[in-house]
Amino acid sequence: MHGGTVGAMRLRQFVVDGLGHLSTIIADDVTRIAAVVDPRRDVDVYLEAARDAELRIAHVVETHLHNDYVSGARELAALTGATHAIGAGAELGYEHRPLRDGDTFEVGSLRFTTLETPGHTPEHVAYAVADTTRADEPALLFTGGSLLVGAVGRTDLLGQENAVPYARAMFRSLHDVILRHDDFVGVYPTHGAGSLCSTGIASTPSSTIGYERRHNPMVRPSEVELFVSTLLRPQPAFPRYFDRMRPTNQAGPPLIGAGVPEPRPLSLDEARAAVAGGALVVDARASAEHAIAHLPDSLSIPAGASFGTWLGWVVEPDQPIVLVLAHAADWDDLARQAMRIGYEGSLVGHVAGGVRRWAEAGLPLESSGRISIDQLAASVAAGGPDSPLVLDVRQAGEYAHAHVPGSLHLTAGTLPERLADLPRDRPIAVICASGYRSSVAASLLRRAGFDQVSWVANGVPVWQAQGYPVERGEGADDALPDAARPRGAEEPLVAHRH
Repeated sequence: MHGGTVGAMRLRQFVVDGLGHLSTIIADDVTRIAAVVDPRRDVDVYLEAARDAELRIAHVVETHLHNDYVSGARELAALTGATHAIGAGAELGYEHRPLRDGDTFEVGSLRFTTLETPGHTPEHVAYAVADTTRADEPALLFTGGSLLVGAVGRTDLLGQENAVPYARAMFRSLHDVILRHDDFVGVYPTHGAGSLCSTGIASTPSSTIGYERRHNPMVRPSEVELFVSTLLRPQPAFPRYFDRMRPTNQAGPPLIGAGVPEPRPLSLDEARAAVAGGALVVDARASAEHAIAHLPDSLSIPAGASFGTWLGWVVEPDQPIVLVLAHAADWDDLARQAMRIGYEGSLVGHVAGGVRRWAEAGLPLESSGRISIDQLAASVAAGGPDSPLVLDVRQAGEYAHAHVPGSLHLTAGTLPERLADLPRDRPIAVICASGYRSSVAASLLRRAGFDQVSWVANGVPVWQAQGYPVERGEGADDALPDAARPRGAEEPLVAHRH
């Protein structure tokens, strides 16, 4: 979280690392009236922050219909009585204030002016905010998914047929609207480092018009078609759950209250009954722990910033889920991540006592094949019928940069649709960059009936560091449609910094 005060303005940012999501409370520090911009689904953080700072949330403001998470705007407005404001083009299916270009509203002495900025989405707006106790000119912009820190929002999320016309609209929004502001004006976007709504986003959560004008590579192209071709170079792929977010947010997410679902520890009999009734066991322990021993047919999605993204990628939204946790305290974070993609109703509970309690009761456990980089290298060098097929489940760009010689490339999120492309009569060793994606992928294969699957601890960077040979630029599965390719952040992103 980032915050501070300027003049009569109080501002605090909230960051969700796994989603690369940024939201803001901004308030008049004198009247204590506040607005929340682009809130996430678990809105208790804003209520607590407002209570601690003695603020009254009077407005809930959104820049666009979000594709990457379930909005908390409807929930927060219902809980506080605030006005929910969004661009008129969003055409929400519930009560809100539609805003058009030039429309204004006040948050105490802070004046918000609506700026139509289509591109990232067709209904997208930005907000110029002036602290009228100091000046009438804007002090900052909430730029949503238009101008980001070090990047701009992608324009292909609503289909490849829209990518080019939306990119042209983005160019006009940037140069005719946003960049016309003075250099000192602050830039507060909704998408930060790790977001799949762009690539190359800096880790800094805010910036200024002047800094971006000078250092943002996507601002440099001064000709629209050059901008379009630059923007539409390969972007990170997005999970399947994205397809549901825009219609969910437009129709109105169900109201669930301010809290996170309470922990639901399940007895062994309850857990077994849930599984017998069709629930999926999702093992949120570390990849290595899952490899050593896990509940039969469980899916490995290790806890961490990317848990929600992978949950939404490989688990159907109506699938009941029983979690296996390393620590009972992990429930809160994982439940929040599930909420943010609309899966809060899918969580049946977690196995009380976890794998240890399961084993003490004498219930069956399975183990996975696990091999080190050195063992993999020896197996590949030996060749022969027992040599494993090395399956690289990273992004196409990562694979093209460097991969194990002779390896097959299939990105992890596409495996359920690509099982027919894999041999069932040959060992398969699954590798990625660090072991996270390969753990998910290996468990998917085992659940699909592949019984000779090994998880490679560590990944291709360690293979390279230990001096084993690599191939470059060959065989990446670029034929897959963009929407089917996995993101580049199944593992935590390496943030770009300035």
